[in-house]
Amino acid sequence: MGSTRYTIKKISPLQAIVFTGTISLLIIIAGTVGFFLTQHTVLEKVKKKQACYLDLVDFRGKLIEFGLSRNLEQSPHVAHNSEVLFLVYEKLLLQMQNAGLQPFASIQTARESWPAQLTGENLERFKLKLDQSIEKAKIESNEAAVKLVVINEFFLFFILAVLLTLSITAGWLLHNNYRQTLIPLAQLVGQLKLLNRNIPESIHDTAEEMKKELTETEHSSDITQITKSIMSFCGDIEAKNKKLDEIYIRDEKTNLYNYRHFKEHLIIDVERAKRLSDTVSLAMIDIDHFKRYNDTNGHVAGDKALKILANIISSQCRAYDVPARFGGDEFALLFPKTGTGTARDIAERLRKIISDEPFLHEAGKSVGEFTVSIGIATFPGDALDWTTLISNADRALYKAKAEGRNNVVVFQSMEIPSTPG
Repeated sequence: MGSTRYTIKKISPLQAIVFTGTISLLIIIAGTVGFFLTQHTVLEKVKKKQACYLDLVDFRGKLIEFGLSRNLEQSPHVAHNSEVLFLVYEKLLLQMQNAGLQPFASIQTARESWPAQLTGENLERFKLKLDQSIEKAKIESNEAAVKLVVINEFFLFFILAVLLTLSITAGWLLHNNYRQTLIPLAQLVGQLKLLNRNIPESIHDTAEEMKKELTETEHSSDITQITKSIMSFCGDIEAKNKKLDEIYIRDEKTNLYNYRHFKEHLIIDVERAKRLSDTVSLAMIDIDHFKRYNDTNGHVAGDKALKILANIISSQCRAYDVPARFGGDEFALLFPKTGTGTARDIAERLRKIISDEPFLHEAGKSVGEFTVSIGIATFPGDALDWTTLISNADRALYKAKAEGRNNVVVFQSMEIPSTPG
């Protein structure tokens, strides 16, 4: 008993704090490794669910196009389209399984009986199940993203708990003899307490405040190292959050904004225009004969062409315009605070640039030119709400395609049949 007391007395305060600091550092390292491994796993799940959600939306568009064109096309084309849909359907089932999503339909049908599933009431039931799956995939994707944020927040508070424990131990051992360590540590804890987990910018502001304290106040080497580690950690979280935001609002194939982000902006801009008596224009862009190009050159070449077109569209946008992939081979270009004339000029310039652009395939071999048809509608002259604005821009687009494609049609210029009063 006396020997034990003598050993404790021989331990200096410096040795005690070094021992405590070592244990705390080991806990931080273990937690950091576990955190990054968990974060990587969750991030992969977010990517898979997001990709699956976008592919489901794309498949829904193809299914709608198939239903609309079924009575217009010849039997061989219908059969071919049905075969393509079946292959996409099989791929989606596997993709959903890999993403941890429940397959959207329990239909396990043979290839030869697949066309029967795409007719009449069977097709409507199939669409209903598909819509339910899209909504579920969206919800699960959002939940996975929220889980990733929660993991980040949990680790921040884990670091805070370790630092608080270290500060209490150091204060008990050193009292007022190590003010150069205890006072800066209290300031560091104060900065972390100000961290608002509901505001992403708070992480950046906290790191900046830590950097300011580090340069203005004299610290011990231990505190300096801890502060730099937390600053680095805050920087990593900020970068991860930015990457996650990009995944959430960007289309994977074209890097344009996805439909969800486009719709949010459209609703906001139309409401703002109502309050300020301003205008909002919308251009719907469709690639002419893109299905024929895909059938001839393959989907890989088609994806490359979509990327080239997306880059051209982005290059012609102003800083506040919103270019988006609406679905399939259709794009949408939102012009806030813009009238019909300016929107038409931009659309014409875009159409001409695309028609003049050479599209290359294997080994630089040219596969011809692409053209686009564009329909334009403007709020409030052409529509009084965002849904009608999309509908009327689509009508102008269909008019452009009916007039021979590779042109721009403004909704105002269309002859609209008058309805009886």
